[in-house]
Amino acid sequence: MLQPHTLITSQKKLHLGRFARPVNDINLKDADYRNPMNKPASRWQKHFHFKQFQYFGGISEGLLFGCALADLRYVGGVFVYVYDIESKKMHQWSYKTPFAVGLSLTNRPDNGVSTFDWRGRKIWLRYQYNTAGERRISLELDFQKDLQISAEMKIARDFPFMSLCTPTGFSGWTYAQKLAAVGISGEVRSPWGHFKLTPESCFGHHDLSAGYMRRETFWNWACFSSPSSKHRAMGLNVSWGVNESGYSENCFWLDDTLYPLPQVIFRFERDYETSPWRVFSEDRRVDLSFTPEGVHKEKINALFLATNFRQLFGRFHGHVTTEDGTRHEIEDVYGFVEDHFSRW
Repeated sequence: MLQPHTLITSQKKLHLGRFARPVNDINLKDADYRNPMNKPASRWQKHFHFKQFQYFGGISEGLLFGCALADLRYVGGVFVYVYDIESKKMHQWSYKTPFAVGLSLTNRPDNGVSTFDWRGRKIWLRYQYNTAGERRISLELDFQKDLQISAEMKIARDFPFMSLCTPTGFSGWTYAQKLAAVGISGEVRSPWGHFKLTPESCFGHHDLSAGYMRRETFWNWACFSSPSSKHRAMGLNVSWGVNESGYSENCFWLDDTLYPLPQVIFRFERDYETSPWRVFSEDRRVDLSFTPEGVHKEKINALFLATNFRQLFGRFHGHVTTEDGTRHEIEDVYGFVEDHFSRW
């Protein structure tokens, strides 16, 4: 595995492949981005064709929550939701701002901060990396009386991120940095309750993806983070539609060990939102069913920009078999799936 400090070298060469640790800098200014005729892209193309999104999610005994920040250049997008497991009630917020006004996403996955400040709604997503090699990813959200979130993942030096960069189209690329099954500490305050988050009972997942993605981009994705009977935590990250050009992002965490997984297939009825999903690999090392309980969705069709997005949360059942042949049963585990199309 590669160990680049920055994503792009001083000679404007892109590091491709799987990385032993996250990059320090997505140094976009050094990118040699070309048009389909292999000519240097214009300054306008280099800026507006770049997309980036960051997501922080948590699963605890009492609630699920998710927060996403997306800079699509022409527009900025933010969504937040909280799902109360006992009452089965969902509370959600969504914002769009022209040219990403009020939104700033960092290109420094080790030491940086992404912010959103719009009409009294404020979000801070912070990344910290100390000299001992420990990382912290924290979410601070202030929606005044409607919602307050303070949540932090403390990530040990040797914890394995899923970190890779794959070619996309003729000259594009996609960098993805993900983790799951990491304990979260903090709290969620809202009019319907106060929830304490502890690393023993709340587990989180995080996604930072950026790059020159396809003009029309599609993916399905599945993820969970949960304690298990034999391990402190287990986590899943699988997808299809992106990051498949020679490398796969599919993986399974058990405590502090990451196991690569094969390509997977998603089967579901798009017209029936509450219908079950199947997520499985051809060799059945991954064989999961998913039953939805709720959904956050957005649909926009505005000339040259379009989004048809659904993130569903619910329960997984089935099994995952790791490379050593050990079969891990997945029983009634909360998690997420996505069905996503964007024209950007």
